Amino acid sequence: MLKNDSLEKILYIDLTRRTFKVERRPDLFEKYLGGTGVATRLLHEECPEGCDPLGPDNPIIFAVGALTALFPLASKTVSMFKSPLTGNLGESHCGGRSAVAIRMAGYGAIVIQGASTMPVYLSIDGHQVHFRDASSLWGMGNFSSGRIIRENEPGSGLRTIMRIGKGVKS
Repeated sequence: MLKNDSLEKILYIDLTRRTFKVERRPDLFEKYLGGTGVATRLLHEECPEGCDPLGPDNPIIFAVGALTALFPLASKTVSMFKSPLTGNLGESHCGGRSAVAIRMAGYGAIVIQGASTMPVYLSIDGHQVHFRDASSLWGMGNFSSGRIIRENEPGSGLRTIMRIGKGVKS
């Protein structure tokens, strides 16, 4: 890892309290291999033993590896969580812009915890996290919801939209 690399910063988001904090964790990226190793360690730290996989105590963790945005084709995002299907480790990987967007926002991992009382989406802009009302997007398809978010969030260039829920046709 490069000295003072943004990769060592972990963004913790609490949906229940609508708060966030950033912690420097160079130990994670020095000790564990890639986004998978980092996400597995963070899940071990943040997921309480015996938590309900569909409950607010089950975090979702997005992590990237040390080569993200530095080496072509080495940019994947891993997400980790306690699987509702098995009750064990749940893991998913994706390509596209998400890994580079996380790294360029200044983070090596994002830990999302808690539950919101209403539909929200997060807008992460460097050192700020905005909790936006997503009630009007509820039940909307991927294309339409993405278009509306892009129109409402300032800026252009490197960004990504990750969604959960049904893939309803727009």
